[in-house]
Amino acid sequence: MNSSKERFIYIFLLIFLCLASFGLGVYVFKSENHLEARPLPQSDSIVLKAKPIIPQDNIVTKNYVGFVEAINQVQIIPYINGYLQNIAINAGQNVQKGDLLFTINPDEYQAKLNIAKAAVLQAQADFEYNQTYYNRVLKSGPKAFSETEIDSAKNNFLQSQANLENAKASLELAQVNLNYTVVKAPISGLIGNFTLSPGDYVSPSSGALLNIVQMSPVRIVFSLTDTEYLNLKENNHPLFQDCSIRLILSNGTAFEHSGDFKYTDNQLDKSTNSLAVYTYFRNDNYQLFPNSYVTVEVNRQFKNTVLISKELVQMLPNGNFITIARNNVPQHIPVQILADTGESYIIKNVFQSGDLLLLENLPNLSKGTLVHFNIVS
Repeated sequence: MNSSKERFIYIFLLIFLCLASFGLGVYVFKSENHLEARPLPQSDSIVLKAKPIIPQDNIVTKNYVGFVEAINQVQIIPYINGYLQNIAINAGQNVQKGDLLFTINPDEYQAKLNIAKAAVLQAQADFEYNQTYYNRVLKSGPKAFSETEIDSAKNNFLQSQANLENAKASLELAQVNLNYTVVKAPISGLIGNFTLSPGDYVSPSSGALLNIVQMSPVRIVFSLTDTEYLNLKENNHPLFQDCSIRLILSNGTAFEHSGDFKYTDNQLDKSTNSLAVYTYFRNDNYQLFPNSYVTVEVNRQFKNTVLISKELVQMLPNGNFITIARNNVPQHIPVQILADTGESYIIKNVFQSGDLLLLENLPNLSKGTLVHFNIVS
């Protein structure tokens, strides 16, 4: 009896222990699976590539086709008729203003001057005689002279006075003609080709005997579109205020001197919608010849600006924007484009010290996302 009871208790305990072990195993299994399914608490973060925004002076270069013109050029045409007495210059010679070019035989004009001088002396004598006689008539009065005699004396006096003035004018003209026998250079410049010889007969109808072209300075003409003109003229600044104007010659070399802007034309060329610009350049070595073409290089300086790649500028209907990080907070800010360099824009400096330019698109960030920046140069 006792042995049967003990066996029952033993079996019951065995079954209880098995059930307890199974229950404990199920509990542990569920507890482990629950811990694996629950994520550990952590903060989201992202790394964005950026670089410091450093303002600096930027230069934009634009090239134009330029045309070389002489500022002054003169055709020498004789004012009087005559035979060339001597020629003082050679073709291709450089002359200064006032240098002797040639002389026309002065004998005829010297003789005419002498005749004019004699005519003045004769007219002067007639005038003085008639003036004296008229004064005597006026002093004596109507008791000594009739009214007819008084009128005649007055008329002779006035006529002699007119003759004297006419003789003086003829003398001046004779002197002018004599002076024109000596032909001098009216400007400084380079003499072109000519085929004159001493003894040639010349006259105003002969046309130009030779020409002189001023070689320094010279005028370079190029054209701006109306848009370029307005961009340069913005904010009422003087045209080409922050620009240097240089030349590239036909052989590809840079011209030694920079130019000075002088003026623009007073109207647009309606066929090209462009405005002619006139600049002056020193040409001491005669590298620039009138009627030749050059490349005009206009370098415009933008002070205290930022150069930003075009791909980083967003052009939207409400303006132009870029993405920066200010105080480690990414944000879009509006910017003003001052110039186009081809691959980049020159942007007006509206930035603060420490601002970073983001070099990649800014993704949608959830609240609490930490942003870190990979700074590149």
